[in-house]
Amino acid sequence: MNIEADFPGGNILVDSVQGDTVCLRQDRRTTTEWWFYWRFRVRGAAGRTIRFQFTDGDVFGVRGPCVCTDGADWRWLGRECVDGTAFTYAFAENEDRADFAFCIPYVEADLRTFLTWHPDVRQNVLTTSERGRAVEHLTLSSRLGSFVVPITARLHACETMGSFVLEGILAFWREDSPESRFLQEHVDLQIIPFFDKDGVEEGDQGKLRAPHDHNRDFGPTPRYAATRAWMALLNAWREKMIVAFDIHCPWIRGGRNEEIFLVGSPEPWQARQERFAALLEQGQAGELTYHAQNNIPYGAEWNTGEGNTFTRFVRDNYPVAFAGAVEFPYAAAGGQTVTADGARAFGRDLARALSQYVQEHSGLC
Repeated sequence: MNIEADFPGGNILVDSVQGDTVCLRQDRRTTTEWWFYWRFRVRGAAGRTIRFQFTDGDVFGVRGPCVCTDGADWRWLGRECVDGTAFTYAFAENEDRADFAFCIPYVEADLRTFLTWHPDVRQNVLTTSERGRAVEHLTLSSRLGSFVVPITARLHACETMGSFVLEGILAFWREDSPESRFLQEHVDLQIIPFFDKDGVEEGDQGKLRAPHDHNRDFGPTPRYAATRAWMALLNAWREKMIVAFDIHCPWIRGGRNEEIFLVGSPEPWQARQERFAALLEQGQAGELTYHAQNNIPYGAEWNTGEGNTFTRFVRDNYPVAFAGAVEFPYAAAGGQTVTADGARAFGRDLARALSQYVQEHSGLC
């Protein structure tokens, strides 16, 4: 039996293998505090039942681990296979390979597959990452270019479900509805799908990276090339920027972390957020529903407004714009299981509300 992590998004450290028990743990690398992302591949275990014992905390969400046995389709194994900090998996007699992960993964290869079906998305390069990778910059250009909406995802590398939400936003833009046609006419979407590109491909946690992660880099002297390049573009768009979005995933599980929610803003931006939230709540059609009552108010819990975040940078430097941070859970939302298709459907709901908000705010409705 071989256990592998040397592929895009892979992350695991194996402590020992004794019979049918594997002791292993997530690789926290440069992360300064405990975090929970992991992903690995097993070969050569056909017909065996293997117990995977994690030695660095409870790293399972509310739907247990994910598994993929065909190289393409991921499914949740459920909490039934979890016992404390371990899970057990019975390999079929002909199952020579299985991939396991904390959540449904998403790396550059997945984006490339998506883009083959969406040729109208213009592909550029924002910059080159610290490890020499191209940081993608995607654009959907409207006919009139009246407004610009910047959108970021994966400022924390491990927050994979945000990438499926982003696919939904991109797909909605090219649909045939009143809201999508307004976007096509007036709104340029400017998107960075993998802000921490190195972290995404190398399987890093990304969150709480030393000395600070990408979402604490929007200060006077940015550390990362992507931040510097993005800040320059934001400044060039200042006259047309009306909304900006940053898509995240929250904590591993529990309470609000099993809901879709927005991160509250100080006034006067909070009033704008409440209007957007109302539009999103009223117009959603996806199976994973958002409820404004789950938003985390500004000043509550961890939402203190501290740190050089993307949304704070937009608020401080382009006050006409509403900067919204969206938290989309890893495994369950409102009791419903999170799937890739469900995340994409929520992305469509988000884009629909975006169109309605811009129409109202601009007076073009």
